[in-house]
Amino acid sequence: MRTVKLGRILGIRIGADSSWFLALFLVILLLGGRFERLESADQATGYLLGVAAATLFFFSLVAHELGHAVVGRRFGMQTKGIDLWLLGGVAHLDRDSRRPGEEFWVAFAGPLVTAALFGAFVGIGSLAVGGPGDLLDAALLRGADGTTNLDVTPLAALTGWLALVNAILFVFNMIPAFPLDGGRIARAIAWRVTGDRRRGTVAAGNLGRGFALLLAAFGVWRLMDGSAFDGVWALLLAWFIGTAARAAVATSEISEQLHAVTAGSLLEDRPAWVPLEETAIEADASTFAPFGVAWAPVADEAGRYHGVLTADRVRTELAEGRPTTPVRSLIDPDDAPSAAPDDTLDGLLASEPLRRLGALPVVDRSGVLHGLVTFATVREALARAIPGGAGRDA
Repeated sequence: MRTVKLGRILGIRIGADSSWFLALFLVILLLGGRFERLESADQATGYLLGVAAATLFFFSLVAHELGHAVVGRRFGMQTKGIDLWLLGGVAHLDRDSRRPGEEFWVAFAGPLVTAALFGAFVGIGSLAVGGPGDLLDAALLRGADGTTNLDVTPLAALTGWLALVNAILFVFNMIPAFPLDGGRIARAIAWRVTGDRRRGTVAAGNLGRGFALLLAAFGVWRLMDGSAFDGVWALLLAWFIGTAARAAVATSEISEQLHAVTAGSLLEDRPAWVPLEETAIEADASTFAPFGVAWAPVADEAGRYHGVLTADRVRTELAEGRPTTPVRSLIDPDDAPSAAPDDTLDGLLASEPLRRLGALPVVDRSGVLHGLVTFATVREALARAIPGGAGRDA
Protein backbone atom coordinates (compact mmCIF):
# COMPACT_ATOMS: atom_id res chain seq x y z
CA MET A 1 0.00 0.00 0.00
CA ARG A 2 1.52 3.33 -1.07
CA THR A 3 1.27 5.97 1.64
CA VAL A 4 2.28 9.58 2.13
CA LYS A 5 5.01 10.07 4.72
CA LEU A 6 3.88 12.29 7.60
CA GLY A 7 7.05 12.03 9.70
CA ARG A 8 8.98 9.78 12.06
CA ILE A 9 8.50 8.99 15.74
CA LEU A 10 11.06 6.88 17.64
CA GLY A 11 12.67 6.18 14.27
CA ILE A 12 9.44 4.67 12.90
CA ARG A 13 7.97 6.03 9.67
CA ILE A 14 4.44 7.37 10.05
CA GLY A 15 2.44 7.36 6.81
CA ALA A 16 -1.12 7.91 5.65
CA ASP A 17 -3.21 6.28 2.95
CA SER A 18 -5.24 8.56 0.68
CA SER A 19 -8.41 7.49 2.51
CA TRP A 20 -7.02 9.02 5.71
CA PHE A 21 -7.11 12.50 4.20
CA LEU A 22 -10.81 11.99 3.49
CA ALA A 23 -11.32 10.84 7.09
CA LEU A 24 -9.38 13.88 8.38
CA PHE A 25 -11.53 16.26 6.32
CA LEU A 26 -14.77 14.65 7.53
CA VAL A 27 -13.69 14.67 11.19
CA ILE A 28 -12.70 18.36 11.05
CA LEU A 29 -15.94 19.23 9.23
CA LEU A 30 -18.17 17.38 11.71
CA LEU A 31 -16.34 18.50 14.84
CA GLY A 32 -15.95 22.08 13.64
CA GLY A 33 -19.72 22.35 13.20
CA ARG A 34 -20.22 20.75 16.61
CA PHE A 35 -17.88 23.08 18.51
CA GLU A 36 -19.19 26.12 16.60
CA ARG A 37 -22.47 25.69 18.50
CA LEU A 38 -20.80 26.52 21.81
CA GLU A 39 -21.93 29.88 23.25
CA SER A 40 -18.30 30.84 23.93
CA ALA A 41 -17.10 30.03 20.38
CA ASP A 42 -17.62 31.66 17.00
CA GLN A 43 -17.24 29.88 13.65
CA ALA A 44 -13.46 30.36 13.48
CA THR A 45 -12.98 29.13 17.05
CA GLY A 46 -15.24 26.16 16.40
CA TYR A 47 -13.21 24.98 13.43
CA LEU A 48 -9.90 25.60 15.23
CA LEU A 49 -11.23 23.32 17.97
CA GLY A 50 -12.22 20.85 15.25
CA VAL A 51 -8.67 20.85 13.86
CA ALA A 52 -7.23 20.42 17.37
CA ALA A 53 -9.64 17.56 18.14
CA ALA A 54 -8.92 15.79 14.84
CA THR A 55 -5.15 16.19 15.33
CA LEU A 56 -5.25 14.80 18.88
CA PHE A 57 -7.61 12.01 17.81
CA PHE A 58 -5.23 10.81 15.11
CA PHE A 59 -2.30 11.29 17.51
CA SER A 60 -4.17 8.91 19.81
CA LEU A 61 -4.34 6.35 16.99
CA VAL A 62 -0.60 6.72 16.28
CA ALA A 63 0.21 6.43 20.00
CA HIS A 64 -1.89 3.24 20.15
CA GLU A 65 0.12 1.70 17.30
CA LEU A 66 3.39 2.91 18.82
CA GLY A 67 2.46 0.89 21.89
CA HIS A 68 2.42 -2.25 19.73
CA ALA A 69 5.71 -1.23 18.07
CA VAL A 70 7.64 -0.44 21.27
CA VAL A 71 6.65 -3.69 23.00
CA GLY A 72 7.33 -5.57 19.76
CA ARG A 73 10.90 -4.22 19.85
CA ARG A 74 11.40 -5.77 23.27
CA PHE A 75 10.67 -9.14 21.69
CA GLY A 76 13.01 -8.55 18.74
CA MET A 77 10.34 -7.42 16.26
CA GLN A 78 11.05 -4.43 14.04
CA THR A 79 8.34 -2.05 12.83
CA LYS A 80 8.48 -1.27 9.11
CA GLY A 81 6.09 1.65 9.59
CA ILE A 82 2.75 2.83 10.94
CA ASP A 83 0.03 3.75 8.45
CA LEU A 84 -3.18 5.65 9.04
CA TRP A 85 -6.21 4.97 6.87
CA LEU A 86 -9.98 5.46 6.77
CA LEU A 87 -10.77 3.02 9.59
CA GLY A 88 -7.83 3.70 11.92
CA GLY A 89 -4.16 2.76 11.98
CA VAL A 90 -1.92 -0.29 11.64
CA ALA A 91 1.66 -1.04 12.73
CA HIS A 92 3.55 -3.20 10.22
CA LEU A 93 5.75 -5.56 12.25
CA ASP A 94 8.41 -7.56 10.39
CA ARG A 95 7.26 -10.89 11.82
CA ASP A 96 4.45 -12.52 13.73
CA SER A 97 4.69 -13.57 17.37
CA ARG A 98 6.60 -16.78 18.11
CA ARG A 99 5.14 -17.45 21.55
CA PRO A 100 1.76 -16.84 23.24
CA GLY A 101 3.36 -14.40 25.68
CA GLU A 102 4.69 -12.25 22.82
CA GLU A 103 1.28 -12.25 21.15
CA PHE A 104 -0.49 -11.24 24.38
CA TRP A 105 1.77 -8.34 25.35
CA VAL A 106 2.22 -6.90 21.86
CA ALA A 107 -1.57 -6.98 21.37
CA PHE A 108 -2.34 -5.58 24.84
CA ALA A 109 0.19 -2.72 24.57
CA GLY A 110 -2.02 -0.67 22.21
CA PRO A 111 -5.12 -0.69 24.44
CA LEU A 112 -2.91 0.13 27.46
CA VAL A 113 -1.69 3.30 25.70
CA THR A 114 -5.29 4.18 24.79
CA ALA A 115 -6.33 3.69 28.43
CA ALA A 116 -3.49 5.98 29.54
CA LEU A 117 -4.61 8.67 27.08
CA PHE A 118 -8.17 8.31 28.36
CA GLY A 119 -6.91 8.90 31.89
CA ALA A 120 -4.88 11.94 30.81
CA PHE A 121 -7.83 13.57 29.02
CA VAL A 122 -10.14 12.80 31.96
CA GLY A 123 -7.64 14.44 34.31
CA ILE A 124 -7.29 17.59 32.21
CA GLY A 125 -11.02 17.77 31.49
CA SER A 126 -11.94 17.31 35.15
CA LEU A 127 -9.96 20.42 36.03
CA ALA A 128 -11.93 22.34 33.39
CA VAL A 129 -15.38 21.29 34.67
CA GLY A 130 -14.70 20.82 38.37
CA GLY A 131 -14.80 17.02 38.47
CA PRO A 132 -14.92 13.84 36.34
CA GLY A 133 -18.66 13.41 36.96
CA ASP A 134 -19.50 16.38 34.74
CA LEU A 135 -17.00 15.56 31.99
CA LEU A 136 -19.32 13.19 30.09
CA ASP A 137 -22.03 15.88 30.02
CA ALA A 138 -19.43 18.34 28.68
CA ALA A 139 -18.37 15.85 25.99
CA LEU A 140 -22.01 15.33 24.89
CA LEU A 141 -22.92 19.02 25.29
CA ARG A 142 -25.77 18.20 27.62
CA GLY A 143 -26.92 19.47 30.99
CA ALA A 144 -27.73 17.57 34.14
CA ASP A 145 -31.38 17.32 33.07
CA GLY A 146 -30.42 15.72 29.74
CA THR A 147 -31.16 18.78 27.62
CA THR A 148 -28.64 20.38 25.28
CA ASN A 149 -26.16 22.57 27.11
CA LEU A 150 -23.98 24.87 25.01
CA ASP A 151 -22.63 26.80 28.00
CA VAL A 152 -19.52 24.61 28.09
CA THR A 153 -15.96 25.90 27.90
CA PRO A 154 -14.02 24.97 24.76
CA LEU A 155 -11.39 23.14 26.84
CA ALA A 156 -14.04 21.04 28.60
CA ALA A 157 -15.78 20.20 25.32
CA LEU A 158 -12.47 19.28 23.63
CA THR A 159 -10.99 17.15 26.41
CA GLY A 160 -14.36 15.56 27.16
CA TRP A 161 -14.77 14.48 23.54
CA LEU A 162 -11.19 13.13 23.40
CA ALA A 163 -11.70 11.19 26.64
CA LEU A 164 -14.95 9.75 25.28
CA VAL A 165 -13.49 8.73 21.93
CA ASN A 166 -10.48 7.05 23.57
CA ALA A 167 -12.83 5.15 25.88
CA ILE A 168 -14.76 3.96 22.81
CA LEU A 169 -11.52 2.98 21.07
CA PHE A 170 -10.41 1.00 24.11
CA VAL A 171 -13.70 -0.89 24.42
CA PHE A 172 -13.92 -1.55 20.67
CA ASN A 173 -10.34 -2.80 20.40
CA MET A 174 -10.80 -5.11 23.38
CA ILE A 175 -13.69 -6.96 21.71
CA PRO A 176 -12.42 -10.58 21.34
CA ALA A 177 -12.74 -10.60 17.56
CA PHE A 178 -9.70 -11.08 15.31
CA PRO A 179 -7.98 -8.94 13.99
CA LEU A 180 -8.88 -6.46 16.77
CA ASP A 181 -6.46 -6.37 19.69
CA GLY A 182 -8.97 -8.24 21.83
CA GLY A 183 -9.05 -10.98 19.18
CA ARG A 184 -5.26 -11.22 19.24
CA ILE A 185 -5.37 -11.48 23.02
CA ALA A 186 -7.98 -14.24 22.64
CA ARG A 187 -5.67 -15.98 20.15
CA ALA A 188 -2.78 -15.76 22.63
CA ILE A 189 -4.92 -17.30 25.38
CA ALA A 190 -6.22 -20.09 23.12
CA TRP A 191 -2.67 -20.69 21.88
CA ARG A 192 -1.38 -20.97 25.45
CA VAL A 193 -4.23 -23.29 26.54
CA THR A 194 -4.08 -25.61 23.51
CA GLY A 195 -0.36 -25.32 22.82
CA ASP A 196 -1.30 -25.01 19.14
CA ARG A 197 -0.81 -21.73 17.29
CA ARG A 198 -3.05 -22.75 14.39
CA ARG A 199 -5.98 -23.69 16.64
CA GLY A 200 -5.63 -20.37 18.47
CA THR A 201 -5.72 -18.49 15.18
CA VAL A 202 -8.76 -20.40 13.91
CA ALA A 203 -10.63 -19.80 17.18
CA ALA A 204 -9.88 -16.04 17.13
CA GLY A 205 -10.70 -15.85 13.41
CA ASN A 206 -14.08 -17.48 13.93
CA LEU A 207 -14.85 -15.03 16.73
CA GLY A 208 -13.97 -12.21 14.32
CA ARG A 209 -16.26 -13.56 11.63
CA GLY A 210 -19.11 -13.88 14.12
CA PHE A 211 -18.64 -10.33 15.36
CA ALA A 212 -18.52 -9.04 11.77
CA LEU A 213 -21.94 -10.62 11.12
CA LEU A 214 -23.38 -8.97 14.24
CA LEU A 215 -21.88 -5.63 13.27
CA ALA A 216 -23.26 -5.92 9.73
CA ALA A 217 -26.73 -6.67 11.13
CA PHE A 218 -26.44 -3.59 13.36
CA GLY A 219 -25.42 -1.50 10.33
CA VAL A 220 -28.42 -2.67 8.33
CA TRP A 221 -30.72 -1.90 11.27
CA ARG A 222 -29.29 1.64 11.60
CA LEU A 223 -29.76 2.21 7.87
CA MET A 224 -33.40 1.10 8.10
CA ASP A 225 -33.82 3.36 11.14
CA GLY A 226 -32.68 6.37 9.11
CA SER A 227 -29.16 6.71 10.58
CA ALA A 228 -27.18 6.55 7.34
CA PHE A 229 -23.83 7.58 8.84
CA ASP A 230 -23.93 4.99 11.66
CA GLY A 231 -25.15 2.30 9.28
CA VAL A 232 -22.51 2.85 6.60
CA TRP A 233 -19.73 3.09 9.20
CA ALA A 234 -20.83 -0.16 10.87
CA LEU A 235 -20.99 -1.96 7.51
CA LEU A 236 -17.50 -0.74 6.58
CA LEU A 237 -16.11 -2.00 9.88
CA ALA A 238 -17.95 -5.30 9.46
CA TRP A 239 -16.46 -5.74 5.99
CA PHE A 240 -12.94 -5.00 7.23
CA ILE A 241 -13.14 -7.29 10.27
CA GLY A 242 -14.83 -10.12 8.35
CA THR A 243 -12.31 -9.99 5.51
CA ALA A 244 -9.32 -9.95 7.86
CA ALA A 245 -10.76 -12.77 9.99
CA ARG A 246 -11.40 -14.97 6.95
CA ALA A 247 -7.87 -14.31 5.71
CA ALA A 248 -6.45 -15.29 9.12
CA VAL A 249 -8.28 -18.60 9.11
CA ALA A 250 -7.34 -19.30 5.48
CA THR A 251 -3.63 -18.62 6.08
CA SER A 252 -3.37 -20.46 9.40
CA GLU A 253 -2.10 -23.63 7.66
CA ILE A 254 0.60 -21.67 5.83
CA SER A 255 1.58 -19.91 9.06
CA GLU A 256 1.87 -23.26 10.80
CA GLN A 257 4.16 -24.52 8.05
CA LEU A 258 6.33 -21.41 8.27
CA HIS A 259 6.80 -21.98 11.99
CA ALA A 260 7.34 -25.74 11.65
CA VAL A 261 10.34 -25.37 9.31
CA THR A 262 13.56 -24.30 11.05
CA ALA A 263 17.07 -23.40 9.96
CA GLY A 264 18.34 -26.61 11.55
CA SER A 265 16.16 -28.67 9.20
CA LEU A 266 17.38 -26.80 6.12
CA LEU A 267 21.11 -26.55 6.70
CA GLU A 268 23.83 -27.70 4.36
CA ASP A 269 25.90 -29.71 6.82
CA ARG A 270 29.21 -29.71 4.94
CA PRO A 271 29.92 -26.13 3.93
CA ALA A 272 33.27 -24.76 2.85
CA TRP A 273 34.77 -23.20 6.00
CA VAL A 274 38.10 -21.71 6.99
CA PRO A 275 40.08 -22.81 10.08
CA LEU A 276 40.84 -19.88 12.38
CA GLU A 277 44.50 -20.95 12.63
CA GLU A 278 45.20 -20.65 8.87
CA THR A 279 46.94 -17.83 7.03
CA ALA A 280 45.61 -15.89 4.04
CA ILE A 281 47.46 -18.04 1.48
CA GLU A 282 46.35 -21.26 3.18
CA ALA A 283 42.72 -20.09 3.22
CA ASP A 284 42.89 -19.30 -0.48
CA ALA A 285 44.43 -22.68 -1.31
CA SER A 286 42.10 -24.77 0.87
CA THR A 287 38.79 -22.96 0.44
CA PHE A 288 38.47 -20.02 -1.97
CA ALA A 289 40.43 -21.33 -4.96
CA PRO A 290 38.96 -24.88 -5.05
CA PHE A 291 35.36 -23.98 -4.16
CA GLY A 292 35.08 -20.55 -5.83
CA VAL A 293 33.00 -19.10 -3.00
CA ALA A 294 32.72 -15.35 -2.32
CA TRP A 295 32.92 -15.84 1.46
CA ALA A 296 33.22 -18.60 4.02
CA PRO A 297 32.58 -18.97 7.76
CA VAL A 298 35.60 -19.15 10.05
CA ALA A 299 35.72 -21.68 12.90
CA ASP A 300 38.34 -22.81 15.41
CA GLU A 301 39.46 -26.36 16.19
CA ALA A 302 36.49 -26.86 18.53
CA GLY A 303 34.08 -25.86 15.75
CA ARG A 304 33.17 -22.50 17.32
CA TYR A 305 32.11 -19.84 14.81
CA HIS A 306 34.16 -16.60 14.78
CA GLY A 307 32.88 -14.66 11.76
CA VAL A 308 32.95 -14.41 7.98
CA LEU A 309 36.00 -14.18 5.73
CA THR A 310 35.58 -12.86 2.18
CA ALA A 311 37.55 -13.92 -0.89
CA ASP A 312 38.17 -10.24 -1.73
CA ARG A 313 39.85 -9.67 1.64
CA VAL A 314 42.12 -12.70 1.19
CA ARG A 315 43.11 -11.77 -2.36
CA THR A 316 43.86 -8.20 -1.32
CA GLU A 317 46.33 -9.53 1.24
CA LEU A 318 47.93 -11.77 -1.39
CA ALA A 319 48.11 -8.98 -3.97
CA GLU A 320 49.80 -6.66 -1.47
CA GLY A 321 52.45 -9.25 -0.55
CA ARG A 322 51.10 -10.37 2.84
CA PRO A 323 50.37 -14.09 2.31
CA THR A 324 51.09 -15.03 5.94
CA THR A 325 48.52 -12.68 7.48
CA PRO A 326 46.54 -14.73 10.05
CA VAL A 327 42.90 -15.34 9.20
CA ARG A 328 41.89 -14.24 12.72
CA SER A 329 43.09 -10.70 11.89
CA LEU A 330 41.07 -10.57 8.65
CA ILE A 331 37.62 -11.06 10.20
CA ASP A 332 35.48 -8.68 12.21
CA PRO A 333 34.11 -10.54 15.28
CA ASP A 334 31.47 -7.81 15.72
CA ASP A 335 30.11 -8.52 12.23
CA ALA A 336 29.35 -12.24 12.40
CA PRO A 337 25.92 -12.84 10.80
CA SER A 338 24.32 -16.14 11.71
CA ALA A 339 21.06 -18.02 12.25
CA ALA A 340 20.11 -20.24 15.18
CA PRO A 341 19.06 -23.86 14.53
CA ASP A 342 15.53 -23.10 15.80
CA ASP A 343 15.02 -19.93 13.72
CA THR A 344 11.77 -20.41 11.81
CA LEU A 345 11.14 -20.00 8.11
CA ASP A 346 9.31 -16.69 8.52
CA GLY A 347 12.28 -15.26 10.45
CA LEU A 348 14.71 -16.44 7.77
CA LEU A 349 12.58 -14.83 5.07
CA ALA A 350 12.87 -11.49 6.90
CA SER A 351 16.65 -11.80 7.38
CA GLU A 352 18.55 -9.01 5.59
CA PRO A 353 21.97 -10.76 5.98
CA LEU A 354 20.55 -13.90 4.35
CA ARG A 355 19.35 -11.90 1.34
CA ARG A 356 22.64 -10.00 1.14
CA LEU A 357 25.02 -12.97 1.53
CA GLY A 358 22.86 -15.65 -0.08
CA ALA A 359 23.47 -17.96 2.91
CA LEU A 360 23.97 -17.83 6.67
CA PRO A 361 26.05 -19.89 9.09
CA VAL A 362 23.83 -21.86 11.47
CA VAL A 363 25.26 -21.52 14.99
CA ASP A 364 23.92 -22.99 18.23
CA ARG A 365 23.81 -21.27 21.64
CA SER A 366 27.28 -22.49 22.56
CA GLY A 367 28.69 -20.87 19.40
CA VAL A 368 29.33 -24.10 17.49
CA LEU A 369 28.96 -23.95 13.70
CA HIS A 370 26.53 -26.60 12.39
CA GLY A 371 26.40 -25.69 8.70
CA LEU A 372 24.89 -23.16 6.30
CA VAL A 373 21.33 -22.35 5.36
CA THR A 374 21.04 -20.91 1.85
CA PHE A 375 18.53 -18.49 0.41
CA ALA A 376 17.73 -20.99 -2.35
CA THR A 377 16.87 -23.67 0.23
CA VAL A 378 14.67 -21.23 2.14
CA ARG A 379 12.87 -20.30 -1.06
CA GLU A 380 12.24 -23.96 -1.89
CA ALA A 381 10.89 -24.58 1.64
CA LEU A 382 8.55 -21.60 1.24
CA ALA A 383 7.24 -23.02 -2.04
CA ARG A 384 6.49 -26.32 -0.32
CA ALA A 385 4.70 -24.54 2.55
CA ILE A 386 2.31 -22.68 0.26
CA PRO A 387 -0.72 -24.70 -0.89
CA GLY A 388 -0.27 -25.50 -4.56
CA GLY A 389 3.40 -24.50 -4.41
CA ALA A 390 6.22 -26.24 -6.19
CA GLY A 391 7.31 -29.52 -4.72
CA ARG A 392 4.12 -30.07 -2.75
CA ASP A 393 2.64 -33.56 -2.77
CA ALA A 394 -0.52 -34.02 -4.83
